[in-house]
Amino acid sequence: MQLSPEQQKAIEQQKEQCIFCQIIAGKMETKKVYEDKLLIGILDINPASKGHVLLMPKEHYPIMPLIPEETFRQLVDKTKDIDRCVKDAMLCKETTIFIANGAAAGQQSSHFMLHIIPREKGDGLDMLDAKGKETSEEETKGVMGKIARHIKALLTQNLASMGFTAQQGGETLTKEQLLNAIDSNPQLKEMILHKPEEFKRLAKQHPQLSSLFKGKDLDAIIGEVKARLTPKKPSKLRLDKIIKEK
Repeated sequence: MQLSPEQQKAIEQQKEQCIFCQIIAGKMETKKVYEDKLLIGILDINPASKGHVLLMPKEHYPIMPLIPEETFRQLVDKTKDIDRCVKDAMLCKETTIFIANGAAAGQQSSHFMLHIIPREKGDGLDMLDAKGKETSEEETKGVMGKIARHIKALLTQNLASMGFTAQQGGETLTKEQLLNAIDSNPQLKEMILHKPEEFKRLAKQHPQLSSLFKGKDLDAIIGEVKARLTPKKPSKLRLDKIIKEK
């Protein structure tokens, strides 16, 4: 997401007043449970429940679209590890994980963060449960079409940035080159892993994808991508104090 000079200046002014930036800089005391070069995880001082963790980038980003890809990948990756550790520490089986992305969504701080909240049956946190609204079949199809168009455009943009264009139909990639291309495209990889039938359909219809996967065994590719996933060692968190306080 490209920012204008005025928007960049506004973010810098936000950063100067941001409480979480001061916490990250060590100017304010906090209960830190996780830290690496890109992220920090702290206990919420006004927790929805005991063990409520805030996970955020160290750099000041007001909303999700501004977060660099490497940082966001790390955020998603570590959320899974920290969620598991919070569950173990708080002896609970369930958590609510949510992001308030913008003021209309309930974001109260100008510093983007992700919440991990331990849950128990009857804990009274009904305000975290979104109430569904009835929608017609026509409205659902309309929304689905709009989202699908944007996702296809994003795939096209990502593939083009990797050097793949619709004119490259005659180019043949090795299996390793193809798998590396998939690894470097989060949206494509996510589709292969979780929506394989949608991937196979788009691989035949989408201009860049049909060029990339022309003549390839799509089921074999799906199997290879899944096979490359290996469990990662969980992050070590300092949550022993939380366990004692429970």
